[in-house]
Amino acid sequence: MALSFAVTAGVTFLAWAVAAVLSQSMGDAMTLSSSVWLATGVTFGALLAVKPPKRPAVLAGAGLAATVLGLLDGLAVLPALAFGINEAVAASLGAWVARLLRSTGPDGSMEPGKAYAGVLLGALLTSALGASIGVMLWTWALPQPIAIAVEWRVWATTTFVGILLIAPLVTSLAGFKVKRSGGMATSQFLAGAGTFLLFFVVAALIFSADVSDRFSASLGPTLTYLPLPFMVVTAILWKERGATVATLIGALALIGWTNAGGGPFAEVEGFPGEAVIEIQGYVAVMALLVGVVNALGAAAAQALAQAQDWRTRYRQVLDSTRTVVANFDAKTGAAAWGEGASELLRTNAKVLLTVQDFIAHTDPQEQPALQADWRDLTQGQRDHVLWKNTLRWADGRVASVSARLSSVRGADGQVEQVAALLEVEA
Repeated sequence: MALSFAVTAGVTFLAWAVAAVLSQSMGDAMTLSSSVWLATGVTFGALLAVKPPKRPAVLAGAGLAATVLGLLDGLAVLPALAFGINEAVAASLGAWVARLLRSTGPDGSMEPGKAYAGVLLGALLTSALGASIGVMLWTWALPQPIAIAVEWRVWATTTFVGILLIAPLVTSLAGFKVKRSGGMATSQFLAGAGTFLLFFVVAALIFSADVSDRFSASLGPTLTYLPLPFMVVTAILWKERGATVATLIGALALIGWTNAGGGPFAEVEGFPGEAVIEIQGYVAVMALLVGVVNALGAAAAQALAQAQDWRTRYRQVLDSTRTVVANFDAKTGAAAWGEGASELLRTNAKVLLTVQDFIAHTDPQEQPALQADWRDLTQGQRDHVLWKNTLRWADGRVASVSARLSSVRGADGQVEQVAALLEVEA
């Protein structure tokens, strides 16, 4: 137990430290502050990804890392500890809110859209609460006065953007296992790589240092959001894990180019640091778009899996009861046969194009009565009919069938379809 706690805390500490160093390397020379803070995203994402017994270890590792960072920045021990506690408290409360919306339903499945909404709400709470406590700690720990509103805005926005970039990445990679099969197809991977490369090419052109010379001062800002569709297509092709990695790489590149003075945001600034705010908004929009795409894709995959599961169960029930499902058009008699019809009927069901083809293979003396039953059904005179026949095929095989045909009426009350359940004797 102690070893597991130490390992989890140590991994969290290292991941938090790497994210903090990377964030500090993305600092803006004008504002002397980081443009994005990824470390809290590590804490937030880990709290969502790990099981409940490991959460205290995550908080301990993140809190210790934040404390060490404070000491390295020149804070005294007590203020540094306070900043470490702030990291743990803000992230834990935000992750708790996110988990409330990530909770599984009665069938044990998680709603992806609801879960992503939880991440957004939790990120807002973590960034706002952390910023509020943080500025109070700064006023207590620093001898000189600080611009509270500016510090709060910088802390909140950088933390919020960092959580949007890192938390989905952590949760998507939490259950990752190397598989020999069942992964992304090569063609799909290459298509995603192509769109990701296009994103970088277009983004590099627009966020270059001479963007106004290339596109003119008025056209450059207009083209700012042109790279985003390529990132969205990449997310669709690469699914959640690949999309979160691509989003993080793309976001860091955009922030780095802007901090270096490139792109339309840096060329036109109304006040010092405006470009940082604008690129933060830009990256947040990109992360939100990818997050929504991932949520929609996960919901579609979940629905497909449930449909396939029910399809399998449905087929098993039909096979075990030797039942065939068919649907006939009331006007034309065109037939649509369910799965397994050919095996049970002992013939190729595709050749039975209409109900008349079906009737033609019954005993000749029974056919007039069957035709009359069909007319009664399609004309609305009867709702159900029962047929019990022996079907004789051209190859000499036979199939004894008990069928129940029921009329299906449309909104106008007229019979549109005839549904049939055919039980085939063994």
